[in-house]
Amino acid sequence: KGTGNGELVGGNLSILYSMLGSDTSLDMHGKILFIEDVGEALYHIDRMMISLKRAGYFKNCKGLIVGDFRLKKNEGNTFGKTLEDIILEAVEGTNFPVIFDFPAGHVDDNRALILGTSVELKVTNNKVKIHFN
Repeated sequence: KGTGNGELVGGNLSILYSMLGSDTSLDMHGKILFIEDVGEALYHIDRMMISLKRAGYFKNCKGLIVGDFRLKKNEGNTFGKTLEDIILEAVEGTNFPVIFDFPAGHVDDNRALILGTSVELKVTNNKVKIHFN
């Protein structure tokens, strides 16, 4: 819950993960991060989220929007954690709003997000609002 303001950045989690340690790795200071992915196993998503945390992605982040995650086909939850568990564990100790199941990513109902623009993200008990400035 809470309010976050900042530039919207992000995209496919596997791509963001692959950019860690490079000149193209994102500077997350004051940013709202959007993530989505397709065809990944939960254990790999866990590895990627832990790597982002260790790289400081969430230290100065102002919000997190979690889009669609189409898990690897025939993936049972033998890993022991849900997608939500993995993400909340990665951002544990932070103080910014997190929303899940935003209709963006590899889904038929794929809402447009304007990366690079300033947004305000408000999350309350029963309402989510994203305002593009």
